[in-house]
This record gives sequence, C-alpha cells and structure tokens, in this order.
Amino acid sequence: MSDQGWTAPGAPSGRPEPDPYAGRPGPPPVPGPAPAPAPAAAQPGYPPPQPPPGYPGYPGFAGYPPQQRLGVPPQQTRFVDFRPGIIPLRPLTMNDLVGGVFRAVRGNVAATVGLAALTSLVFLVPFTALGAWVSSTEESVTLEESVADGTAGLVGTLGSMIPSIGSWFSTILLAGFLAYVIGQAVLGRKVSAGETWRGTIPRIWALAGATLLTSLAILLTLAVILGIPVGLLVAGGVGGDDGTVAAGVGLLLLALLLAIPALLLIWTRLAFVTPSVVLENLGVGAAFARSWRLTGSGFWRILGIRLLSSIAISIVGSLITAPLAILAAALTFTGLPLDQVYIWQAVITGATGVVAGAITTPVTAGIDSLLYVDQRIRREGLDVHLVQTAQGTAAPPWPRAAS
Repeated sequence: MSDQGWTAPGAPSGRPEPDPYAGRPGPPPVPGPAPAPAPAAAQPGYPPPQPPPGYPGYPGFAGYPPQQRLGVPPQQTRFVDFRPGIIPLRPLTMNDLVGGVFRAVRGNVAATVGLAALTSLVFLVPFTALGAWVSSTEESVTLEESVADGTAGLVGTLGSMIPSIGSWFSTILLAGFLAYVIGQAVLGRKVSAGETWRGTIPRIWALAGATLLTSLAILLTLAVILGIPVGLLVAGGVGGDDGTVAAGVGLLLLALLLAIPALLLIWTRLAFVTPSVVLENLGVGAAFARSWRLTGSGFWRILGIRLLSSIAISIVGSLITAPLAILAAALTFTGLPLDQVYIWQAVITGATGVVAGAITTPVTAGIDSLLYVDQRIRREGLDVHLVQTAQGTAAPPWPRAAS
C-alpha cells in the first residue's frame, strides 16, 4: 500500500481535517451544585396604626386582618385568633367579653375575688357597726305601736341604709382593681393582690373624684328633670289645688319617661371613666372626656351589652343573697321591738354587701374594662399595639406596677 497522501496524526498538512463531531448535538451540561437559598429577609415590624381610607371597621389595620399580617394564609384568617392573654386581639363578641372576664377571675383569684372580699369587709364592717348603732337609738316599740306614731322607724330606716354607703365606697376601689387586672390579663400577665394594690392605689383619689362626679351628674339630671313636677305636687298639696296636683302628676309621669333615657345616656357615655383613670393614668376631667369620645360610636352596642350583663348578674346576685333578704323581711313579723329589727337589718345589709362585692362586682367591673379595650380596638387599632407588645417590639399600652 502506498503511503502517498498519508499524513501522520498530528503532522501538519496542506488541508484542514474534518471535524468528526460537526452537525452533532453537544454533550448535555454537567449539573453543578444547587445554588444556596438566599437568606430570608427579616420580618418587618408592624406599621403604626394609621386608619387607611375606605377600610371601615378595621381602622389602623393597614388594609389586612391582624391574622393575615401575622403570616397566616388568607384562606385561614377567619379561623385563627392571636390570643396572648384572655381575649383574642380583634373586635370582641359577647362571648369573648364574658369568657375573658371569667378567665381573668380564674387566673387571678387573689387579685379579684380575694381583694373584693377584703375591700368589702374593710368598708362594710365599720359602716355596718355605725348603722347598727344608729338603729339602736330607734324607739323600742312594737310594729303595731309604730303604725300609730308617724315618726317611728325613721331613725331605724336611716341606720339600716348606712351599710350601703360602705358598699358604694368599696365599689370605687373594686372597679379600679379590676381595671388593672383586666389590663394586665389582656397582655397575658398574671398579677398578685399586692401588685394590683400597688398599681391601683396611686389613682385612688382620681377614682373617688370620678365616681363622685358621676353620681352628682346623675343626681343633677334627676333634679332638673323631676324638679318642676315635684314642685307642682308640693305646691298643690299645700294649697289644696286639685288642678295643680293633677298637672304635677301628669308632668311627673312625663318627666319619668324623659329621665330614663337621660340616665341611660349618662350611664353609657361615662362607662369608661374608671379604665381611663387606671390604665391611661388620666385625671378626672380628661377621663370624662376620654370616655365620652370612646363611646361616641357604638353607643347602642355598649348600652345593650352593659344592660344585658347587669340584668344577668343582678339576677345571679339576687339568687345568692335571697336567703338574707328573706330573713331581713321576716324580722318584721317576729314581734321583736322596732329598734332590734333595724339593728339586725343593718347587719344583714352589711353581710349582703360583702357577698355581692366579692361575687358580682368583679364581673360587672371586668365587663366594663373589656368593653373599653374592645372599643379602643375598634376605633384606634389597639390590637396592632397589643400584637407588637406580645412580640416585644413595642412598649405596653399601659404600665405595670413597680415591684
């Protein structure tokens, strides 16, 4: 075989060698290592509560329900509640309010029922003793003899009512205690009786002033509405004018119809004075203005919940204190002298006040405090602040007592 035209491999030649891989697809790329995932961005903090336009019902929510802002998928937001404490951080239902109060009481028995019983005893024991002493100055006559004497029983009646003044004073402190306990329980904190005392006692004079002004507002409203009809009745009775008496009776019925909605208005618009004094550290005037503003919307809801809860708790309290009430009424038929009857009635009134103060007052005061929190959630986006507090990114909306 001739070697003409043969070229050794690798030796230069006068013509290019054909590419044996020309026209063929190239080899598949070699898979390299998977790229490392990018580090997750830090979860941004919640925006400050600014009411967005066109999103009624959730002011301050930045257009999203709070559960969705916590990273919960939108399809699950209606089933998830963020609950660091006794209530979910969203607008509250009646079940949330009642359940929250009972959870606060169960979790803080010493600071609620214990302080309520102790406070009631502190105030009612001296007032009951005073009432019994005043009742002892009543004439020692039988019930039949007192009927013939028009003035008999006046001093004893006054003495039997004195323990109710002690109940009124104890209610001032109890409402403050419950406002503090509820405020801390919403944040998921349990408190002792000592801490509750330290957190409430600096506000005692503001609480007393607010309660006194509220009572004066109610009395002044009654005096203005009922003053003219009562004046006509008195004038007609003194002068013997039947027409004046009839006009007075008609005006009195009309005044009573006007007094009921007026009292309900004051009772509802001033419902948040005590929580404002304790939790926001406001003075009396500022607390009145604060309560008036917070109840400006949702008035009928607040009124309905307060009425319903008050009626239900009054029924329960009456069932508990019914044996004492029956005993007090039965004393008039025992044949005891009138002064002894009134002494025992004063003692029974004091005991009833202790029982009612320890059982019913914590519930009614707790309902008002949770309604205050609920109204701030609805109007001011307080739940956003509470979520930030639970996550440690914001200071609590109300302070905690120093140790």
